[in-house]
Amino acid sequence: MSEANIIARDLPPPYQIESSLPTRYPRGWFCIGAGYEFSGEPTMLKYFGTSLVAYRGEETNKLYVLDGYCPHMGANLADGCVKGDSVICPFHEWSWGSDGICDDIPYASAIPPRARIKSWPTMEINQLVYVWNDPDGGPPIPEQAIPEDPTVQEDGWTPWVIRRVPIPNNARELIDNMADKAHFGPVHGLPAVDKFINICEGHTFTQIQETNTEFMGKAESTATYYGPGYMIHHQKMNGGTIMEEHNFMSLVMNVPTSMDSFEFLAGFKERIPEGMEDDREAQIAYVEERMAEAEDRGVFADMRIWQNKTPINNPILCDGDGPVTRLRQWYEQFLVPTDQVPVSLKQRKVYDKSEPRLEWPANLAAYQEMADEMKSLND
Repeated sequence: MSEANIIARDLPPPYQIESSLPTRYPRGWFCIGAGYEFSGEPTMLKYFGTSLVAYRGEETNKLYVLDGYCPHMGANLADGCVKGDSVICPFHEWSWGSDGICDDIPYASAIPPRARIKSWPTMEINQLVYVWNDPDGGPPIPEQAIPEDPTVQEDGWTPWVIRRVPIPNNARELIDNMADKAHFGPVHGLPAVDKFINICEGHTFTQIQETNTEFMGKAESTATYYGPGYMIHHQKMNGGTIMEEHNFMSLVMNVPTSMDSFEFLAGFKERIPEGMEDDREAQIAYVEERMAEAEDRGVFADMRIWQNKTPINNPILCDGDGPVTRLRQWYEQFLVPTDQVPVSLKQRKVYDKSEPRLEWPANLAAYQEMADEMKSLND
């Protein structure tokens, strides 16, 4: 028997990736945009395998979200108009109240008792608006309400600027990033990762990351998911030989559109530059410029991976990977009825994968080259 045949015989069989998708949409609060993006004009939303309509009531200015199709003859309510706190169907002018109950049919003497559509729970906080989804029809869970972020309330910040991108994949593939220490070099171009900690507690999952180099100084990052679809991120960089001091907030969010697709919403909030204090449009344009600068190495760099990867239920993990399995167990709680959520998930668990320090030599060399070029220009 040849040496090649002996080696081949001892090899394990080729690994088979399992790629089954969830059979239901996750339960929780999902951010659908910044508060100022919604007005008294109905907006169509294609989420959770259906069409929704979002609008602000004329009387309350509150955001309402209803099922998007009129059950009379199927017209899309987003093509209608708002009157009071009701949305009017463009086809026959049936009026649907914010509670989803038909409150007027202009040519009928009686309203059919079955004339009701779903009114989706909403909340507005942190200058953002959210919709609650529960495939079992349950109301929002009080302890899972989105908390107020104190930094968002501070003066001196721009409005949120949000970019939306359709992604042809299951939303779980995005969530994996929270436990993925090793992707920061290849995907985001980081020179190193010095600290990497995950904290799992109830419906929240936090990532704490720190990088210390002469090029950017001390860069500290804290990102927390509140449920399956909304993550808010705080980044502070002290500044170094290449990077200036930079503090900003960002959002990494998803809303499922089907079982194998989601809308990715990335939001950014920057410190207001001097001279723009009273010009909101200029502030938004400034943030959009910063977002464009982050196209190659910021959060948008992940999109190139998500758009072409396959869902994988059984990843082969190595000892250098983060707690991907624990993260997926955490995410699974949003895919089962509430009475099936393990009690153990309420306990606070900390996973410290800071050691060993990860470095990417090619990235370090690239940063050093930039530092040398800047030094030569200043000499």
